Amino acid sequence: MSIAPYTIQDWLFDRAQGRFDLDLAESGVQFQLLRDLPLDPDWDLDYSLDRGTRELRERIAALYEEPGESNAAPQPDRRDVVVTHGAQEALYLLYRSALAAGDHVITTAPGWQQAWEVPAHIGCEVSVLDWQPGTPFDAEALAAAVRPQTRMLILNSPCNPSGRALSDTEWDGILRVAEAHDLLVVNDEEYLLDFGASVVRRHPRSVSVSGLSKVYGMPALRVGWARGPQDVIERMVNYKRYTTVSNSVVWERVATRVLADRQRHVDRYRSLVSPGLEQLTAFAEAHDAHVELVPPHGTPFAWLRFTSVPVSSQDFAEQLLDRHRTLVMPAEVFGAEHGIRISYARPADVLAEGLRRIAEQLAASV
Repeated sequence: MSIAPYTIQDWLFDRAQGRFDLDLAESGVQFQLLRDLPLDPDWDLDYSLDRGTRELRERIAALYEEPGESNAAPQPDRRDVVVTHGAQEALYLLYRSALAAGDHVITTAPGWQQAWEVPAHIGCEVSVLDWQPGTPFDAEALAAAVRPQTRMLILNSPCNPSGRALSDTEWDGILRVAEAHDLLVVNDEEYLLDFGASVVRRHPRSVSVSGLSKVYGMPALRVGWARGPQDVIERMVNYKRYTTVSNSVVWERVATRVLADRQRHVDRYRSLVSPGLEQLTAFAEAHDAHVELVPPHGTPFAWLRFTSVPVSSQDFAEQLLDRHRTLVMPAEVFGAEHGIRISYARPADVLAEGLRRIAEQLAASV
């Protein structure tokens, strides 16, 4: 059985290619450069371990520890962490190794198409809950969706594409349902800065997935990870042996050094997010007759809802490409309508020019 076309990747890597010179679509902070990386010319080019180097797994595990816990003696071999080719491979390995045909999965939309298409391709039944940008999570709808065959709940908080993060109250409602039905809770945490608030700190049967692509501006490294129960991680490692085997040991060593200097990268992230959001907020206020900004919760992008734009967001994005060579993400690629996702963690002049072009296209569309 063939799997559905991946609309997000099709838009970014195929349909839009060659049509833009200004990118407000890529969902991470402004990327860094090779010269910014701590490389060592004496590193060997051997294989890494299938689950990632011990040093990197220790660094990753330390992210999730409370203050003071990191002073404990390192474990001989972290079996609750696996390093992967980006967060997307971590999620794919998890779905392929933890789910079987006939299982039931619950996820949300608008969101990442992989969360419903891969489980469905395995033969799972999938319920997709509606979680629109700017609206609270409906724990009652979650409870009503649970079946005897429900095995997994897939979440994304802070959410791509809405920028919305679940509150503690919303988490409480979600986890009451998960605990009552023994669900494995998966949270894509690529945009989480404080891993003390991770799902693995909240729920014993949970998996956190993250990486260096979005906050650190290093998607080219393809370094991601999953942290969770050892039995779940071991199944993921075994499936990885059948696919990519291991990551690049060079990039894992770089990742270890990056996480050792994490605060500097987080500070860089915040230095782009804060002023960028000010620019985007001013833009939305100036065009409030046609668009509404859904305030993001620390993500480098935001959802701009169309309130009186008489064309589809897909058509708007196409016209923006053709007339202004500017790339944004239309709502349709996330399973939604009437909005665009704009990445605003960019240098001020780049963002200003992009917003100017979007304003021109708004004027032509209304």
